[in-house]
Amino acid sequence: MNKLACILVCLFACSGSGGGGGDGGGGDDDGSSGGKLIPTGGVSDAPLAGTIHVYAVESGGATPIANASVHVGTLGGVTDSGGLLTLTDASLTGKVTVTVTASGHAAATWIGVTGSNVTMPLETSPRAIPTAKASGTIAGWNSLPSLSFGHYHLAVILYSFLDDPSAPENSLVQPTVNNAPADTCIDSTGDTACAWSLVTRIGQQIHTAVILDGDSKLTANDASDDTYTLIGYAAGSEMTMTANQNLMGESLAMVPASTQLAFTFPPTTGGLGTTLAIPELQLDSGAGRIVMPLPTVNPGHATDKLIAATGSFAGHYEVVALATPSGTATTPFSTGFVHNASGTATIPAWLAVPTAVTGGTTFMFGGTSPFVTAQVSRTKQPLWDVTILDGSTSFTLPTITPDPIGAGAADFAVTLTDAPSFDPGHFDVGSTTVGLARAAGAQASFTR
Repeated sequence: MNKLACILVCLFACSGSGGGGGDGGGGDDDGSSGGKLIPTGGVSDAPLAGTIHVYAVESGGATPIANASVHVGTLGGVTDSGGLLTLTDASLTGKVTVTVTASGHAAATWIGVTGSNVTMPLETSPRAIPTAKASGTIAGWNSLPSLSFGHYHLAVILYSFLDDPSAPENSLVQPTVNNAPADTCIDSTGDTACAWSLVTRIGQQIHTAVILDGDSKLTANDASDDTYTLIGYAAGSEMTMTANQNLMGESLAMVPASTQLAFTFPPTTGGLGTTLAIPELQLDSGAGRIVMPLPTVNPGHATDKLIAATGSFAGHYEVVALATPSGTATTPFSTGFVHNASGTATIPAWLAVPTAVTGGTTFMFGGTSPFVTAQVSRTKQPLWDVTILDGSTSFTLPTITPDPIGAGAADFAVTLTDAPSFDPGHFDVGSTTVGLARAAGAQASFTR
């Protein structure tokens, strides 16, 4: 689960954007006299005809960033209090490269912009994710089926994910207590109480538990060979959490596993021999996605029972599938998405990973995609996010003072995407990120 979340965060955080078609609308103007702010980011109103409106906003929303520096070729300036800078010049036609920087944020560059309205999301750097805490128990925990010799009960407590698979809120680090994750309950005797605690995101959400029968294989000190059988689920009530809130005494009620979903995997390719899939129930209520990561779904275990998408859990199923070289590797990777899954979820063929990834003065990679994201980072903190909209496979970043990358070792990650109906001159991030069909990424280190 942690590996999947880590990779998904890298998928689109690398650019602060997602791909695909979209209406590119929702702005505060029609784009003719002023700018058109596209919530969560995007491009609209192609082709360029001598004027470009550039908004800088906080990643994941529409909060404007004032006094951000904007560079379009030799042109530039700073955004106003509404996060907007408008530039007019005869050179602003065809395709242009737009770079935006702001204090406390990673730089962002979009290559191949063809629209006259551009909204560029900027990540905070270092990342600052508001969180809350919840703790409680599972009602009926001590009434689970009797344990066989060498077996134990395991519950993993989760908060519902945001619909955007790339959101860093979906990969919050959980603390440990006595070398065990605090968001778990483990009972090998049949009489151990369940007391869990969870670091969670803020906003509307629901807390759930997946409950399993674990077989230790009589190797109590080695969990790597353990296998799991699903018992069922538990869930709390939907709620809205606020920053730094500490909710105590939450009781999760048992929810049966009922709906069956089968999985069909494509053949492995390119050395990505470890594959898995995670079903998610996207709730109609807006509380996000209930993630059901265990037992692990892979070609050896291709069916599972899920929480039924009815009643208080009304919604539909989404599936995220992942291929990596091993059970511990996070890169290179290929991932596929199945939307509105029912009956059998057929994972699309794995997208080929980028090749010959090289960073430094000139950044290069092999592979074709109409929409490419890249990120330069250091110690997992974003320094410069890049979005490529014109099919380029190499680029040189503009000279910015101070240099957002600076000196020393850094990482360069590239993600190719399969974004159906993607139009680089007319898309919006928020409504299209969740519509991706496939993505694949690779990473290389370099030193300046």
